Amino acid sequence: MKRFFQNLYAKLIYWPSYVYNWTMIRRLKWWRWYDEIDPHVFVGAVPSRTMAKDLAESGIAGVINTCHEYEGPLDIYREHGVEQLYLPTVDFTPPSVEDIDEGVRFIERYVAEGKDVYVHCKAGRARSATIVLCWLMKAKGMTPEQAQVYLLEKRRQVLPTLYRRPVVQSYYRTLSETTA
Repeated sequence: MKRFFQNLYAKLIYWPSYVYNWTMIRRLKWWRWYDEIDPHVFVGAVPSRTMAKDLAESGIAGVINTCHEYEGPLDIYREHGVEQLYLPTVDFTPPSVEDIDEGVRFIERYVAEGKDVYVHCKAGRARSATIVLCWLMKAKGMTPEQAQVYLLEKRRQVLPTLYRRPVVQSYYRTLSETTA
């Protein structure tokens, strides 16, 4: 029942919160649509169809979409040879540890091939940033706190408390156990 209400709430709030994000980015210019976190890793907001085409033409080869409420412009991705990993996560909830692990492996594969990855949710503040924060911990050997600081330096609108999420802490413990 809780999941039902989370889904309902996320669908009801999608467009009003999308307009808020758009205003913060396009009108007020307090936020950015996307930011480079690493030479091959970008975090951002949900791309429009035009933006998806622009991203593909600029070299984005892989996309991680965490928007439960939007599957993405699949036809544009197909047309440009962009692979999308769809990890549908209800807005205002973190991705599962399993989805984080799958997302991190996807990023690792693209980075190892020297290809660019765009990781997004609706605003590029929480769901997508959680996956990239975990990738930073694994790829750069950072603690959750270090990854949070680094991420905020690159993308100021990221939620400043992502490192405290139980899934992030759980993922970090898993990393610590495998390197010990």
